[in-house]
Amino acid sequence: MRGQITLIGAGPGEPELLTVKAVRKLQEADAVFYDRLINQDLLNYCSDECELIDVGKKPKHHKVPQSEIENLIIEKAKEGKRVVRLKSGDPYVFGRGGEEGKRIIEEELIFEVIPGITSAIGGLAYAGIPITHRDFASSFHVITGHLKSEDNQLDWDVLAKTEGTLVFLMGMSELQTITSELMKHEKNKETPVAIVRWATRKDQKTVTGTLETICQIAEEEKMTSPSLIVMGDVVTQRDYLNFYESRPLFGKRIVLPHTCKKNMYHRLIDAGASVFELPKLIKKEMTNSFSLENKERLVFLDADSVSFFVGQLQEMNQDIRQLQHVDFVTIGHHTELAVKKLGILPIETYAVLSDYQLEKDNLEKTLFMGEKSYVNQLEQLNPTIDSYVPFEVTSPVIPENEFSEADYFFLPSSKAAHYFLKDLEKENKDMLKNKKIIVMGAITAKIFETQEIPVIQSENPSFESVLDKIIEEEM
Repeated sequence: MRGQITLIGAGPGEPELLTVKAVRKLQEADAVFYDRLINQDLLNYCSDECELIDVGKKPKHHKVPQSEIENLIIEKAKEGKRVVRLKSGDPYVFGRGGEEGKRIIEEELIFEVIPGITSAIGGLAYAGIPITHRDFASSFHVITGHLKSEDNQLDWDVLAKTEGTLVFLMGMSELQTITSELMKHEKNKETPVAIVRWATRKDQKTVTGTLETICQIAEEEKMTSPSLIVMGDVVTQRDYLNFYESRPLFGKRIVLPHTCKKNMYHRLIDAGASVFELPKLIKKEMTNSFSLENKERLVFLDADSVSFFVGQLQEMNQDIRQLQHVDFVTIGHHTELAVKKLGILPIETYAVLSDYQLEKDNLEKTLFMGEKSYVNQLEQLNPTIDSYVPFEVTSPVIPENEFSEADYFFLPSSKAAHYFLKDLEKENKDMLKNKKIIVMGAITAKIFETQEIPVIQSENPSFESVLDKIIEEEM
């Protein structure tokens, strides 16, 4: 079986600027090759089984040579895999997409390109600079600022006389040459110029000046690659159109659990924040079973265990109505709801596990059911308890930089808080004590309090209230 290869333009960086088709292809991919300029958050679209391969390139240092990248992509495709080459911006705008595409076709493999938003247009828009404007520029010209040699220079005379907006990509190392050559060839030294670094991302920074002053300004402001250089009267419109950098949470990095619904994720993005979703929790089913003989009390420690319990009853060919003599107890709101969906009213409910008092139980007649870490908490208090552990949840390692760079952590529930904390190293837990942690309710706050980690609680248990609280913290 022959695989297929898709070249995807990742856009300038903001994850939601990806096209719908690009998202689908990432979700379907068996292998994704990516480089340093893409926003790593885009990889969250990939499945857990997808192989992620970093072939990142830096100026004057190629982590993996271009020819080797092409060989690796082709090799994976010939294994019958669906391969994605994820490239910053658009694959055909000063990228190697054309070269890669030609090589793929020569290998008689299935090939397609999904365009991306080039930073020359999308990046400028996020800086409040329209690349064209009826009153200022009716054309634009995108130029590579990567000047290969003295013998392969741009036609400065033509560029100096060119009307419309000029955009230089990959030009920061040549900024002095670009500005001086244009002025030498009589381009007006008062021409407005802007430099936009890391466009569409949390650390986006924009500086403005003129053709004559921009080099000094860039040096004073420590502007580095990757940056866009834009010249023309359209730069003056930034004063009116700068929507992104004026958002209330612009520049803030917020960490929250991975979810499929993305309700809070979208609210934060729209408020200007950069969002990092924690890696998906890994659930491993256990092969053990349980016996209800002589049991008069079932204590469910989490909602998922209720589903496992029902499934086990079906395998045992046992009718739940035969358990009329058994009292059901639940820990947590969602666990209570799961039991009630069975048509059973719990005799007791507790908000969190720490509220449950083992000493009140006749432990010989009580069976505790729950994820391994919850059962372990009880066994530390009394190792003689009888338990059924249907599954175990582990939290993947969180990149160290996400702890150091995060401004806020948002944990929406006690369950999310429990799994977030349970596998953290002590160093990271200590670091959390100096971070702002937002929670929606007292029950979730209590999870952190047991670890002596302070939190900020929203006024109401709603996403809107959480967003208001974060914005209030920034005022």
